[in-house]
This record gives sequence, C-alpha cells and structure tokens, in this order.
Amino acid sequence: MATSPGYFIRETWSSFRRNWVMSLVAVSIIYIALLLVGTFFLMSSVVNGMVTSFESKVTVSVFVKDDAVDTDVTALKAAIQAMPNVKSISYLTKDQALDIFKERTKNQPQLVENLRNNPLPASIEVALVDPRQVQGVVDLIVKNPLTAKVVKTPDTLGTPANNDIKYGQNVVTDLFKATGVVRIFAAGFLILLLGVSLVLIGNTIRLAIYSRRREIGIMRLVGASNWFIRTPFLLEGVLQSLIGSVLAILTLLAAQAVIVPWLQKNLKFLPVNIGGMTVAQLAGLLIFSGVVIGLLGSGSAVRRYLKV
Repeated sequence: MATSPGYFIRETWSSFRRNWVMSLVAVSIIYIALLLVGTFFLMSSVVNGMVTSFESKVTVSVFVKDDAVDTDVTALKAAIQAMPNVKSISYLTKDQALDIFKERTKNQPQLVENLRNNPLPASIEVALVDPRQVQGVVDLIVKNPLTAKVVKTPDTLGTPANNDIKYGQNVVTDLFKATGVVRIFAAGFLILLLGVSLVLIGNTIRLAIYSRRREIGIMRLVGASNWFIRTPFLLEGVLQSLIGSVLAILTLLAAQAVIVPWLQKNLKFLPVNIGGMTVAQLAGLLIFSGVVIGLLGSGSAVRRYLKV
C-alpha cells in the first residue's frame, strides 16, 4: 500500500473534488467564520489605534511666569527631562503660544484684535512615555523646588497652583478608564468570536467526514492503518481551512482598500489607519487558525470511526 507524501496529496485532492458539495459547505462556513473574526480584528486594531492616539495627546504643560530667571527655567527643564516616564520636553515661548492661539481662533479674529498685549505665558511642554502615569510625573514636578520659582503663580504654600500645571485633570482619568474598558471588551469579544468559530468550523468538518464513514469502515476492513486512513482526511481539513482563510483575507484586504481611504477622507478628525504589520498579523492569525481548526476538526471526527 503506497505511503509516499505524493499519494496522500493526490488522495486528498481527489477526495476534495469527489465530495465537492460537502467541501464547498465546509469552505463556506470556514470563510464566513474567519471573515467575522478578521473583521472584528481589524476593527479592534483601528479602535486601539484611536485609543493610543488619544492617549498620546495627554501631555503636561508647565506655565512659566514672565519674570522667571532663565537659569531657573533651564534647570527646571533639565530636571523634568531627567524624570522617569518623561519622553521629551519642548519650550513654548509667549510669541509661539500667541501664534497657536491665533491659529485656533482664526474664525474669530476679534478675539486677537482686542488684545492690547500678549497675555499668554511661556510653557514647558512635557511628552510622556506612558501617558497613563501622568499623575506621577505631575507630582514630581510639583515637588521640585525649582518649580515654585518658575511657574506662573505659586499658591500661599509656595507650591504650584492647579492652574499652573495642566494635563487635562478633568478628563484624563475618565479617558483612561474608558480606553481600558474598550481594550478589555475588544480582546474578550475577539477571543469569544474565535472560540465560537472553532466550534462551528469543527462541527462542519465533522459533518463532512460523517458523510464518508462507510469509506473509512471499508479501509479499516482491508487492513489500512489508522494513520494511513487519517492522513488524507487531516490534509483535506487543512486544505478546506486554508482556502476559507485565504478567501477571508482577500475579502478583508479588498474591503480595507476601499473603506479605510473613505474614512480617512471623510473623518479626518479620527486617526483611522491600518498598517502593514496589522495586515501581516491578520493574515497570520487567520491562516494559523484555519490550519489548527482543520487539523482538530478532521482529527477528532476521524478518530470516532477508527475506534474498534
């Protein structure tokens, strides 16, 4: 009895064609299930990108009083730069602050025209490595003795008042709570959807093999070994899953090529982007899932009919 790899490949393809109806059903179910998984994976990636973008905008602004000594300002900048979780700092002069204000209020020019002088302070802008740890950085800045010399107005205790160091105090906590819930929900739902797909696809492959239980019984009667019988079915399950996963990947890539540019054009305020790494992860996830599902589904189904 032939046992070469070529025999198993030919037998797999021949069986796939002979039972094309059940093969088509299995491929269709696999395609739909993995398409749903891939769709939610891409949606989760986009949402996670938005969340990361929103979080990255959390910065600390330390407002500098007009009569601050340059050496004190320089020393405070160096001290902040050396603090843990500080990614970078930049210094915004009064003129630069006014230019930004003009740009933001260009639709209301009267706001600038009525100004007799520049009331905006200079500031030290602090970007963070992990924006979720912003409060720790703020506490370190407040405790630094140079801060009371540099900030716009110290309070009666000699420490910076709330208006002197801004980091979105009123919204940052709620923002991080919301983004945390979004991440947990996305991960949980993706795992749930993948689990449901595993069960659904596995049952479909089992049904396809059930329709050929007589064929398995005959092979048992003529003395074929378990692995000789099992291998073509395992390969056929993998083939069905690979076809379904590749079709799902191609569908998602086509949809992404149309939908993402449309979203970027019409929703410019949202950072909608799907990078090459995300696409590679998607392809790897669907192909790996397809192969695993094909092996598990066909393997468990054949095992039932190999029992003596």
